[in-house]
Amino acid sequence: MSKSKNKGFVCSQCGFKSVKWLGRCPECGQWDVFVPDYEEEEQVRKNSIKPLSLDQIKVDEFFRIKFLDKNLNRIFGGGLVKGSVVLLAGNPGAGKSTLALKMIDLLPDELKVLYFSSEESFQQVKLRASRVLKKKNFEILSSNIFEDLVLSSQKEYDLLIIDSIQMLTSEKIPSVAGSLNLVRYIMGEIINFAKKRGITVIVIGHITKDGSVAGPKTLEHLVDVILYLDSLDGVNLRLLKSYKNRFGSTDEITIFRMEEDGLSPLDNIDSINLTKTDKVGRVISCTVEGTMPLAIEIESLIFYSKYGIPQRVPTGINIRRMQMLVGICEKYLGLNFGNMDIFINVSNGLNIKDTQIDLPVIVSMLSSFKNKLITKDLAFIGEVGLTGDLRSSNNIQLKIKHLETLGIKKVFIPYVENIRSGIEVHMMRNIKELKEIL
Repeated sequence: MSKSKNKGFVCSQCGFKSVKWLGRCPECGQWDVFVPDYEEEEQVRKNSIKPLSLDQIKVDEFFRIKFLDKNLNRIFGGGLVKGSVVLLAGNPGAGKSTLALKMIDLLPDELKVLYFSSEESFQQVKLRASRVLKKKNFEILSSNIFEDLVLSSQKEYDLLIIDSIQMLTSEKIPSVAGSLNLVRYIMGEIINFAKKRGITVIVIGHITKDGSVAGPKTLEHLVDVILYLDSLDGVNLRLLKSYKNRFGSTDEITIFRMEEDGLSPLDNIDSINLTKTDKVGRVISCTVEGTMPLAIEIESLIFYSKYGIPQRVPTGINIRRMQMLVGICEKYLGLNFGNMDIFINVSNGLNIKDTQIDLPVIVSMLSSFKNKLITKDLAFIGEVGLTGDLRSSNNIQLKIKHLETLGIKKVFIPYVENIRSGIEVHMMRNIKELKEIL
């Protein structure tokens, strides 16, 4: 298929056409929105594509690229899908580039990888790779011009990593790197290239102060997978979480430890989340992120306030949820927290949205308030309603089984039927039963 000539430029916002590039659209008034108009070429391309029936579409056993690490495979839904586009975002310094190199290190040796760096030179990438990688089975290209990537990618590759899209420029669009129109154009070209050639692409992007991906919001709709890499407060751990995945679950997480030689997957996070000593105000529970159960510790500190207004300071849980649980304790357990400072913390800075930690939070507050020790062989799971009744979840069996592997001897849960467990299970219907237990 012969390539048609540029027909001019078109406004990406309103569709206004011009024979030359304009900085400002005279129709809609937007700046930096003109892109090349290849209508004739696109029409030819559309006519060359033929529809296929389901029986004609073949999916072989090599449809996914498997990592040599079960945690990475799990967060991608079983591995990288060929022809997919993954957006890896995170705060500056979180370790996005280091993680990208670690992914290369965990790929089979026979796969061909191109690492396209728009931020670092050849020498800088080599210094980082020499520290992080054990393998050297990939090629590096250092440039911030998108057309250099297009020319170099004519060679057959299995995986293309772009670090990062905000630093790329294009010879076709005279705009500064990182502008909305330029980022949108380059991402669109990357997606077309990936789908046409069947090459998996990982694009590294930055995030803004409010936590969203830098660039147009449409980027998040265009890509197949969005991963966020975040640092856990106070520890050298990195949390990789899936926020969008067309080929798997969006609730999966993987935890890495940042070391001198880069990031290393952490198989047993429970050993870090759980301490070995018994303390007043500390309670063990379990949550599930995607398909991975996590044992966590809830800590509470309650004491008489020395200031005019008592403080309510949660870390790792929603403050409104905390205030609700405080009100439930006062209503149904007869406690008076009116002149008390209350601090609640989840181990290792994890942010938990699972409402099944309501019961352990309440037990933790009771332990601190009454100065009563809850031993480490006990665990609590359950959501608490405004009436004080307890509710269960559909993954409670998985949580109990995970706690059993950690040596928990007794677990307190809401009343459910057909629970199978090798440890003692105490079922509760209302938090008023805590008066008898504690």
